[in-house]
Amino acid sequence: MKRVVFFLLGFLTNICIAQPTITSSQMPKANDTLRFSSASPLNLPLGWEVGGAGITWDFSALKALSQTLGKYYSAAKTPYSFYFFGQIGQKTADTLGAGPITLTNVYSFYTNSSKVFKAEGIGYQYSGFPLASMYKDDDEIYQFPLNYGDKDTSSFNFKFSIPGNLFSLIQNGKRYNNAEAWGTIKTPYKEYKNVLRLKVFIDEVDTIVTQLGKFAIPRKVVSYKWLSTEERIPVMEIQGTQSGTTGKFTATQILYRDGYIARLAVNNVLPNQVPNLFPNPVANQFSLMGFDSRECLDITDCRGQHFYLKSIGLNRYDAGSLIPGMYFIHTNFGALKFIKL
Repeated sequence: MKRVVFFLLGFLTNICIAQPTITSSQMPKANDTLRFSSASPLNLPLGWEVGGAGITWDFSALKALSQTLGKYYSAAKTPYSFYFFGQIGQKTADTLGAGPITLTNVYSFYTNSSKVFKAEGIGYQYSGFPLASMYKDDDEIYQFPLNYGDKDTSSFNFKFSIPGNLFSLIQNGKRYNNAEAWGTIKTPYKEYKNVLRLKVFIDEVDTIVTQLGKFAIPRKVVSYKWLSTEERIPVMEIQGTQSGTTGKFTATQILYRDGYIARLAVNNVLPNQVPNLFPNPVANQFSLMGFDSRECLDITDCRGQHFYLKSIGLNRYDAGSLIPGMYFIHTNFGALKFIKL
């Protein structure tokens, strides 16, 4: 009789916690608002990289340092409906750049179909005019259905240019997706059963073209994404770099789905202060003047991707983990640009 009971318990457990299948239903849709918290990559639990079947990952001890809010709109409800038809747009930034290279009202646009979720391009306003830059080869972020053990490889090519040849950014590379684990994940927000973990390797070259010349910047990014059938994805993402010689992964960014936390807000400029950053360009560390003190600084790169820098002192931050390029600190005063060497 005991054997029968144990068999039934095991059978029912396997039914309750089974390998998930991720489809287009788990992708963001128009009118979605998705909030994410960031945490320090120094506080990851031991053994979190373990993959395979039926794994339990416990990240519940992570502490939120800052938050970001992703809002998605029908392309028809954005200023760029002339360029994008049927896609969804995510508001990436109010302002990017400075001086003659200033973009406003920046959106990223995606297509979600039964086969693929892919990036199509960006929309932005330059000198008050709505413009767009399209992928020549779309970035296929997810291919469906996505199951444990699935692997796929895709290429992408994107070019963004400021009118008048002031600035161009060309991104060319490959994306490698590997659904290498599934199980249960616990985050500070909630516990998710039946999650699929996707390991993503992006090997690309960003080429910046200005009137001063052309500069190629190799980018090799690794990320782990936990995808759930219960919510829009991902419910958690850990991004970083992987050594080409040892294979060791170094986390640089942690994001997870979360609820609103009142104490976490934008980077605020103090009253009657002019924000400043020095040194600029930045080699490793920099200081901010005119800001309130924060444990973590929210910045973006030229593509609108978020990064979080931990404080190493009063308004002093370590940018050593960033690859060379242009970055922006978003504040209630506007965007502050700096160059990472």
